[in-house]
Amino acid sequence: MSQTEPLSDPIEEGARVIDAADDRDLTVRLIGGTAINRHAETAREEPFERGYRDVDFVITREEESEVVEMMEELGYESNERFNTMRRFRLEFFDPVNERKADYIIDRFDFCHAWSLRDRIDVDYPTVPIEDLLLSKLQIVEVSDRDVRDIVAMLADHPIERGDDTERIDPEYVADLLGSDWGLWRTVTYSLDRVEEYVENEELPIDEGRIDDRIGDLRTAIEAEPKSLRWKLRSIVGEHKQWYKRPELG
Repeated sequence: MSQTEPLSDPIEEGARVIDAADDRDLTVRLIGGTAINRHAETAREEPFERGYRDVDFVITREEESEVVEMMEELGYESNERFNTMRRFRLEFFDPVNERKADYIIDRFDFCHAWSLRDRIDVDYPTVPIEDLLLSKLQIVEVSDRDVRDIVAMLADHPIERGDDTERIDPEYVADLLGSDWGLWRTVTYSLDRVEEYVENEELPIDEGRIDDRIGDLRTAIEAEPKSLRWKLRSIVGEHKQWYKRPELG
């Protein structure tokens, strides 16, 4: 198989793109399901193992043009209309495997948004585990698949402060939620959903550990001082929609 032809396995293809970016001194990181698979061993085991359709990455604005050139050299076709119309997204099509490669630029921006500019070089080859966890917890209509991804991450990564990239830093999560009531509302709802799932399913993991880690995360979230913006938005509460319905294509 030619080196410029995308690989059929999304996990291997994600690694190929990261390696190509490294060769060009570009800072590209995985996000999404393939990143969770790389970061959490439990995600590779039943009942958490699942297939992956697309590959997803994060970059900064400064490297956008170089990434477009790289992806075309790697055998992808640019979705020029999509890329022109969306400020924080890039989309490429893999004609060999008939799937997409999506990039988010500078910020995560789906049901909720936060900056990734200062986070992209914290870990390798994925974005930090806290951002992977939040990328699932921020989904308003969280699916069983998303819940399993969340549980897999919590099974493998303790909730502890510090710079260890194998630990989920509750301060980072709590700080983001403490300034954004909408994100706080959705994340706490999603944690409720995860607790319900763990309680009702027979899982080959330490369910008590998951409950404890969710409890540790909740404690940090509730203890975090809330911004004035958070407090004002909380008055309105759920009477006004607090999330976006993201365009996926």
